[in-house]
Amino acid sequence: MKYILRRCLNFLRTELLVTKQEIIFIFLLFAGLFLGSIHKFFNVDTNREKTTQYIAKLLDSLAEEEQKTYVGTDIYGNPVDTANAPRPHTTKFKLTNADTAIKININTASRVELMRLPGIGEKTAQMIVDFRKKQKIRKKEDLLRIKGIGKKKLERIEKFITF
Repeated sequence: MKYILRRCLNFLRTELLVTKQEIIFIFLLFAGLFLGSIHKFFNVDTNREKTTQYIAKLLDSLAEEEQKTYVGTDIYGNPVDTANAPRPHTTKFKLTNADTAIKININTASRVELMRLPGIGEKTAQMIVDFRKKQKIRKKEDLLRIKGIGKKKLERIEKFITF
């Protein structure tokens, strides 16, 4: 084995004009790539739901910041500050009885998506997010344990939710 390795090194040095430092660098580079691939292969994230919730939380925070600082452009490309522009009333984006085909998964929806449910505001949506961090919501009756959700509100939102 030593003989083959020594012969390969001599070939690289004489025929391809590769220095000893370059050989060491290439070896370390391939060793790092190999070890990184092994690490990635064996450390697969099995908790996709946690990752999904983390991404949703990041998107929510980005949306809030964009709403505060967004600078848009008009049709000519000139900058227009829309941060202080009047916001449309949030009920415009609420689900109505005509939207029964839309289903929101209570366990994975972001806070903004939860606010689309009729009767669910910012605080109640945040309470749902906090509640599901502690335990998964398996049936609609679990929502009754959240402050701010009673039987009437549950009746209004049950046709829009899934688990």
